[in-house]
Amino acid sequence: MRWVLLLVSLFAFPTLAKTPTIDDFARPDKAQSIKISPEGDYLAMEVIIKGKKQVVVLRRKDFKPTTSIHFGERAEVGDYYWASNERLVVTKVYKKGWTEEPLYYGEMMSINYDGSKGAYIFGHNMAGGTGTNLKRHGTPLRAWGYMIDPLPEDEKYILISSVPMDNKGDKKATVFKLNVFNGKRKKVAFSPVSYAQFMSDQNGEVRFVIGEDKNGKLAMHYREKRGDDWKLFYTEDESDGKVIPVSFASDDEVYILDNTEASTYGLMKMNLKTGAKKLIYRDKVVDPHNMWFSADGRSLYALEVEPDYPSYVFVDPKAKESANLKGLLQAFPGHQVALASQTLDGDLSVVYAYSDINPGSYYLYDAKAQQVSKLLGSRDWVDPKQSATVEAIQFKARDGMTIYGYLTVPAGKEMKDLPLLVNPHGGPHGPRDYWQYDRETQMFASQGVAVLQVNFRGSGGYGREFEEAGYRNWGSKIQYDIIDATRHLIDKGIADKDNICIYGGSFGGYSALQSSILAPDLYKCAIGFAGVYDLELMYDVGDIPTRRSGREYLKTVIGEDNANMKAFSPVYNIDKLKAPVMLIHGGKDERVPIEHAEDLRKALNQNDHPYEWIELDKEGHGFFNSENRAEVYKNMVSFLEKHLNL
Repeated sequence: MRWVLLLVSLFAFPTLAKTPTIDDFARPDKAQSIKISPEGDYLAMEVIIKGKKQVVVLRRKDFKPTTSIHFGERAEVGDYYWASNERLVVTKVYKKGWTEEPLYYGEMMSINYDGSKGAYIFGHNMAGGTGTNLKRHGTPLRAWGYMIDPLPEDEKYILISSVPMDNKGDKKATVFKLNVFNGKRKKVAFSPVSYAQFMSDQNGEVRFVIGEDKNGKLAMHYREKRGDDWKLFYTEDESDGKVIPVSFASDDEVYILDNTEASTYGLMKMNLKTGAKKLIYRDKVVDPHNMWFSADGRSLYALEVEPDYPSYVFVDPKAKESANLKGLLQAFPGHQVALASQTLDGDLSVVYAYSDINPGSYYLYDAKAQQVSKLLGSRDWVDPKQSATVEAIQFKARDGMTIYGYLTVPAGKEMKDLPLLVNPHGGPHGPRDYWQYDRETQMFASQGVAVLQVNFRGSGGYGREFEEAGYRNWGSKIQYDIIDATRHLIDKGIADKDNICIYGGSFGGYSALQSSILAPDLYKCAIGFAGVYDLELMYDVGDIPTRRSGREYLKTVIGEDNANMKAFSPVYNIDKLKAPVMLIHGGKDERVPIEHAEDLRKALNQNDHPYEWIELDKEGHGFFNSENRAEVYKNMVSFLEKHLNL
């Protein structure tokens, strides 16, 4: 009976609410990460039941459930993979009482599609009982286990990397060939660098490793075959830019992303014997946003690029996946489409289609029959007709640099004299905003507020020069881009100059305060979530300075000039601030510890500046509890209603 109720909740025809509530936006997706088994007999998907993630497995032919993979007490499923047509591998994470974010301790389990032959195959508790019915084999290992290659051609083994849990600090990984039935492991490689990521070739042999050298710099090594010594392939010190291997094109050729010869990453095919490189594709404005691989995960067939709206570049036009994807893009006009999972022969695919007004739906595509059937919508209580549209924008900043971004316009509203919420992203280096359905942005738009997202200089994805233009300009030029973007909408008549607030998370929280300090009459209120408010403090607290590469990163992006850091830290400049403030912070935030918010609160008190304070005791650097998310959303909307005319 439990399975019947579960299926009803997953596949029931959606009932669309006339007016979405804030709770609707805070709800987790109905299901995500749907994967088809290698031969297509089964479908697996992640679902949240009673606040915990499980993996549900269904027979494809009739969608009848075969098992639910879940753990008791405070444990839940982390990631999962099909190791063969009938067996899955899952990682186990724990919800501890002191934090909402699940914690991973390296454990991996395996189980058949029907719930039989469950086994504990990797981790610190390989022997002995822990109150579960999983069989244990072999010897324990205090290490984090990470999937490298599920080896779809081999039903018994997978390739994993094992990172030791010790105090040495080098964190050099070992690659094991791991038996998914009994946990027996065989060493096949050892990393010459710390924090390693490995890449296997088209035969499942590990031949590339990338990580940190002893100086905290990016270093890459290569070998021709198993057993050979690693050879240095590339180091970050050798040239400007980076070289990143993507996949093998043949035994002696590899696709790489390379921005050493131009600002944006170009896809190149490189001969490993001669070193010769051939450019396949390079966009003048943006780096590739995503890469898409064949069903075995080893052959590249397409790049996804997004200068404004998403599009594809087909690296291998003759590939079966390329033909399938081209047809599906025509079948879903106005949507971006992805082959989220495929059978090994490519005949069946799980398709994910989304747009700015559609949060995304999963479909099953039968290439032979040329048929598409809907599986479920990730958030099928959303009515796209009620969703806000997202428009790409660009403008010239005060120094002439072209800046890009997105404007979310509330449904049914004319683009004229709108109340506006400016929402700078986090990072700032690496992330950027994209054209998509964003539930937080849509939540604000449902209240009648337009939302501006700015890909300011320093954002990732627009090339090396654009990103580096933000280095050591966190409190100045980056903020001027955000301010100029706001004034651009005012000048266009889109935004009401007297009806604008700003909100952001992480670096976006810093920007919300810093932009309000630089332009005190522009923003009527500011909301900072998990924000950095003291640049000097970044060297002393949080997880960034715990690694040598993290300390070097801080030196590069914010510098070591204490006077300059103070000049551009909100905590020291509250006297210039006019906007009322809301501060939201997680008590267990390791990236930006709550000391940042506490110091800012002290400065606000000393200046008798109005503010509201929300402390989420168990949250980290983001939301992991949907109830917390809903409560914070309601508080933010209430705060905006006080300071904007909605």
